[in-house]
Amino acid sequence: MSTASIDLEQMAGLIRAMENASTELDDRVASVRGHMTDVWLSTDELDRVNGVLTWIGEELPGLRRRLALARHIEAQTPGVQTYAQIDESQISTATPEEARERADRAAELIDDYGEGDDIPEELRDLLAENATDPYFAQRLAEQVSPEEVSDLVMDMSATRQGMVQSSIGMSQDVERIDEFDGQYEQFLDDLGTSLGLATQNTGDLALDPEYADRWLQAIIEENPETIGQAGALSLVISRGTWSADFLTTVAQGVYDYERDVDERDMWYNRSSGGGELYGAIDPVHGDDEGAPTGYSVHYDPLAGIMAAVGRSPAAGHQLFGQGPTVEIEADGETAQVNAFMEYLIARRRWPVDDGAGAREAIAAAMTPFEGGDVISADIATDARAIVTMKAEEIEERGSDTNWFSEIGHLVLDGLGLIPVVGEPADAVNAVWYAAEGNVIDAGLSGAALIPFLGWGATGGKWTRRALTAQELTILGRLDNVPTGFDNVSMVARADGVELPTFEFSDLAAFNRAADSAHPNAIYVFNGVAWETDALGRPIRVSGSPSGSAAGRNPGVQRGIGHEGIDGDVGFHILADSLGGPTNRLNVVPGNGKPLGDGLANLNQGQYAQMERYLREALGNNQSVQVDIVPRYRPDNTTTRPDSFRVQTWVDGELREFDFANRPG
Repeated sequence: MSTASIDLEQMAGLIRAMENASTELDDRVASVRGHMTDVWLSTDELDRVNGVLTWIGEELPGLRRRLALARHIEAQTPGVQTYAQIDESQISTATPEEARERADRAAELIDDYGEGDDIPEELRDLLAENATDPYFAQRLAEQVSPEEVSDLVMDMSATRQGMVQSSIGMSQDVERIDEFDGQYEQFLDDLGTSLGLATQNTGDLALDPEYADRWLQAIIEENPETIGQAGALSLVISRGTWSADFLTTVAQGVYDYERDVDERDMWYNRSSGGGELYGAIDPVHGDDEGAPTGYSVHYDPLAGIMAAVGRSPAAGHQLFGQGPTVEIEADGETAQVNAFMEYLIARRRWPVDDGAGAREAIAAAMTPFEGGDVISADIATDARAIVTMKAEEIEERGSDTNWFSEIGHLVLDGLGLIPVVGEPADAVNAVWYAAEGNVIDAGLSGAALIPFLGWGATGGKWTRRALTAQELTILGRLDNVPTGFDNVSMVARADGVELPTFEFSDLAAFNRAADSAHPNAIYVFNGVAWETDALGRPIRVSGSPSGSAAGRNPGVQRGIGHEGIDGDVGFHILADSLGGPTNRLNVVPGNGKPLGDGLANLNQGQYAQMERYLREALGNNQSVQVDIVPRYRPDNTTTRPDSFRVQTWVDGELREFDFANRPG
C-alpha cells in the first residue's frame, strides 16, 4: 500500500493556483493571439503555451481527488486536523469524463427509483465507489435537484415504513429490515459525502453560486410537492461535510424563516397529513424499543443542518461570531450576545434530536483549534452568558437533565480559562456535575483538567484541540490560571481514541507538521517514529536511524533552547548526524553548559558518546535500532524533559542508558 500525507491547506492552495494559472494563461494567450492576428503576425510560437495548459489539465484531476479524499478522512478524525493520511490506491484512475458519465448514470437510477423498491445495487455501488471524486460530485449535484434528492429519500423512507407495517414479527422480516437499514444508512452517508464535496469544489468545478439558495428554498417551501421535504434534505446535509458558505446560507436562511413565520410545531405540521406523520426515516436514531423494526422520523431541518455545522468550525464562527446581537438580562445584569445562538439555546425546542446537532455546532465553534480564530473565545463567552442568565427559562422546557444541561457543561468547561466576570467557572461546574451524580466528571472539572471541550462530530469522545497564539495571550493575562496550565499550548483529553499515525516522505512537510504536532499522535519519517503525549510533547522516538544528516536549522534550535532554563540549548533527541531533523518533535530544551560538579553536560557528555557509538555502527553497515523515551515528572508541563531512557540495538546487541537533563 502506497500512502501519502496531505497538508490540507497547502494542497488547496496549490489547486487554486493551478486553476487560476490555467484560466489566466488561456485568456491572455487568446488576447495576444487576437492582437497579433490583427497586425498579420504569426501566432505559431504561442502554441508552446498549450503544453503548459495540457500539463495543468493532466495534473489537476489527481490533485483534486487527493484533496477530496484527504478532507473526507479528516472529517472522520477527532479534532481539527491540518494533515490527513491517504491510501494512494483509493484514488480514482477514471478520466474526468468517465466520472461524469458515472454521475449521469447515478442520476438516471435516482430518477427511476420508486417507493417499495429495494435500493438498486448499481446505485449503491456508484455512490460508494465515487463519493469522494470531485468530478462525479460536481455532475451529480448539477443533475439532481434538491427536490429530486428529497423524493429519493422520502421514497426510501416509505419503503422502510412499509416493511415495518407488513412485518409479522418473523425473524426473516427483522433481518430483511436490518439489511435495508444498513444499505440505506450507507447510501445516505455516500450521498451526503458526494453532494457536500461538490459544494467545496473550486475553479471550473465550482457549483452555481445559487446552489445553496436552491436548497434553502426547497427546505422552507410552504407547500412542497413531497410532504416531509425539509426533513429529508436536512438528513442528507447531516451526513456530509459541506462548505462553510453552503452551511451558513441554509442555516441562516432557516433561522430567519422560523423567526419570521413564528409558528409552533411548524415542521411537524408540514410533515403530517391525515393524522399520520411522514418524513425521512433515520435508522441511526431508531426506536430503542423496536429497532430495527421501529424507526424515528427526521422532520426538523435545523437539527440536521446544525449537525453538519458541528463538522465545520468555520461555519460556526460565521453563524455564532458574526451577525445581529440581542440583549439579555437577569438579576439586574445585561449582556449583548449572538442572536442566533440565543435562539438555539434559549428559545427553540428540539423534538427530533434533543438539541444534539445544536450542541455539536456550538461545541465546534467555541473549541479552540490549531490555526483557528480567537473568535472562539468570544463565542464561548456568549454561550456562558446565555446558559447562566437564562437558566430558569431554559429549564422550563425540559427535564432535570436535558440538552441545556449538556451545553452548560460544555460552556463552563470551556470557560475555565476564559476571562469572564463572576463566580469561578470551575467551581460552578463541579457543583453542577455533582448535583447530577456525575462524580467522576465533577472531580475532573473541579481540578480544571478539562479546560476546553468539544465532543461534536466525534460521537461523544473528548477531542484534542490546540490554542492559537492570540488565545494563549488571553490566557496569559489571567490572574488565576489553573495549576499546570500556565504554559500549555495544546490541552484537553481523549479516551478510547486510537492514536492517529502520520507518515511523511518529505522533510519540509514533516517539519511543518512537527512544529505544530497534535497531542497523542505518531509521526513517522525516514524509518523513525515520534510519539506525542496529551500536551503534544515527544514521549518516544524509536526506529532505525538512517545515519544521513537531516540538516540543522539554527534559528529553530536556538528558539527551542530559550524555552528551557538558563544553560539550555536546543537538544536533538535523535542526533542530526543520525538523521534526526531539527523540529519540535526531535529538539527539546536540554542542558548545554558544564555542570557545577565538573561533569560534562548532556549535550556533550555520555549522550554524545552513545551517538558516536551508533554512528560508527552505521558506518560499518551494522543494523541499528533505537528506543528513546523522554521522561517528564507528573508536575512538569513544560517541553523540557527531566531525563531520557535510551535503549539501542546494534546487530541485536542491547545497550541501555539513563541520562538526566540536569540544570547547568
